[in-house]
Amino acid sequence: MPVRMVEVLRSGVVESIHYGDAVAIRADGQVICSIGDHERITFFRSTSKPLQAIYFLETGIVEKFGLDLKEVAIISSSHIGENEHIQTLKSILGKIGEDESVLKCGMHEPISKEAAGRIAASRGKLTVLHNNCSGKHIGLIATSKTKGYEIEGYYKENHSVQIGAQSIIAEFANLEPSTMQKGFDGCGVPVIAAPLKNLAQAYANLCNNEFKGGKYIKSQNYLISAMTMYPEMIGGKERTDSELMKQFGGRIICKLGDEGVFCVGVIGKGIGIALKIEDGSMRALGPAVINLLINLGIIGNSEINELEKIWRPPVINHKGDIVGEIHPL
Repeated sequence: MPVRMVEVLRSGVVESIHYGDAVAIRADGQVICSIGDHERITFFRSTSKPLQAIYFLETGIVEKFGLDLKEVAIISSSHIGENEHIQTLKSILGKIGEDESVLKCGMHEPISKEAAGRIAASRGKLTVLHNNCSGKHIGLIATSKTKGYEIEGYYKENHSVQIGAQSIIAEFANLEPSTMQKGFDGCGVPVIAAPLKNLAQAYANLCNNEFKGGKYIKSQNYLISAMTMYPEMIGGKERTDSELMKQFGGRIICKLGDEGVFCVGVIGKGIGIALKIEDGSMRALGPAVINLLINLGIIGNSEINELEKIWRPPVINHKGDIVGEIHPL
């Protein structure tokens, strides 16, 4: 059963409660900590992106197209559509010899309210690059070109690039491919559902240099360097994963996913953490994740002053007054 993780207070009165499940696990499968039900089935959603990026790197896209760490970070991202994100995506497209018309992720306004406001004010054009999954789609296209696959249909379940990416996810998460449950993500590509402990296992292995005898160590190290050196590319301003890696990038990598999913890997320790907010609320993620990291001893209370707005975000009314607080239990 999920447990109470986060409360929303208004003038001292508990107005809402968010329940969730969480697990921390070692690369060898030993459960360190379990809260709620670590067997709960949930979709990886965007927490799968760093794992998919391992597949992209293994095919040789860095060498073939001359991609740098910043560009590898954006293909692992759920970016919020800031100008730097868009320019980096355009840089990759230029290197692989394609334009945005090949992307099949669909369009939506930038997650960043500032970026959306600038587009509206300037009557600018909304493009597929503003989709928060556009980096992953470019990674899929670059990988298809590297492997000699047809680009057409790259997003479909039976395309070779999707089969390859899912195989890597299954390997890191210790899943049997034939038993995996699947659905489709918000950007139209296949997404895997698995027990929460397997999401944690994937991140434990991602941060374990001995995984498969070091088979993927070059790609693992390159990805970890990309995520921790360019955390702003993984999400953006005030996104929980980006802000955590800005401050603790020497210790952890992390990635959020829609519907209240969050994964953390502890660098060099082979420890993975996965958390799911039961009602899918994204506002509960920051408080729940930071509280969990504190209680596991991965970060300290004295280190989170700059993350106060994520750990205990204020409830603000339309006048800009603080009328309450979202806080972890």
